[in-house]
Amino acid sequence: MESISSFAELTAHLARVNCRKRMAIANAVDFHTLDAVFQAVDLGIIEAFLIGDVASIESPQLFEHNPSPFIHVIDVPDVKASAIEAVRMVKEGEADILMKGLVNTDVLLRAILDKEKGILKHGTVMTYNAAMEIPNYRKLIFFTDPVVIPSPNLIQRIAMIKYAIHTAQKFGIPKPKIALIHATEVANPKIQYMQDYLDVMQLWREGEFGDVIMDGPLDVFLALDKERGSIKNVPSPVLGDADILILPNFESANIFYKGLALFAGAQMGGLLQGTDHPVVLTSRSESTLSKFYSIAMACVMA
Repeated sequence: MESISSFAELTAHLARVNCRKRMAIANAVDFHTLDAVFQAVDLGIIEAFLIGDVASIESPQLFEHNPSPFIHVIDVPDVKASAIEAVRMVKEGEADILMKGLVNTDVLLRAILDKEKGILKHGTVMTYNAAMEIPNYRKLIFFTDPVVIPSPNLIQRIAMIKYAIHTAQKFGIPKPKIALIHATEVANPKIQYMQDYLDVMQLWREGEFGDVIMDGPLDVFLALDKERGSIKNVPSPVLGDADILILPNFESANIFYKGLALFAGAQMGGLLQGTDHPVVLTSRSESTLSKFYSIAMACVMA
């Protein structure tokens, strides 16, 4: 498999593979979610199970789609119950992917984290990994975590890196380049997460992360722009060619992607990681395109 360097290449790859994944959508009653789902159905990459109030789902304002054998409506009017039902379908093998519709994230997460009926194994780190297509960068960039873990500890950070590596490899990148992002390339021990970076680099040297290239701390210029990075005269095996960015914390990752989306027209897809099956957990404010790319990403990972 050749590496996938854009969302257009991702959707083209999935169309060629021609293998529909079954997706359960919790409370599928908002326009952007349904629009993204219908696009994915039409492309031939998913079979959709729309769970929620059937009257709302099938209203003319929402359900403007020709009848399809790959779209099923399951009438569960209560929002919490729709989330529980969507998780149940995934857990019991009736669906391959879980997607958040018009439901509060905490409601869906409670269903996911349920010790008996959920889809997260005890002791597993749950985090969020995303792919972004930036107009001025020649390939997709994977980064973590803008959504779930506010301030990762070392164990969580190690898990985040391993999930990101696995995702990049699923996108056909056999030896991803990973940058541990900081404001500068200077390791400042007074900064809380810096010891994590130093420990992670030592683990990498010991082979903990497999056949990957890693460096850090690096600033964004060093990680993503060879010309600007070279001005600093900092030798790095990642210089200007990173595939994966490990951001220090929730705040920096969230600001990073929202700033690029708002001012640079970047597009993003993302998934929960650590769950037994892919979970599309996009914000209600995300665009139809972002939701669609997240679905496509889930199909690669499922």
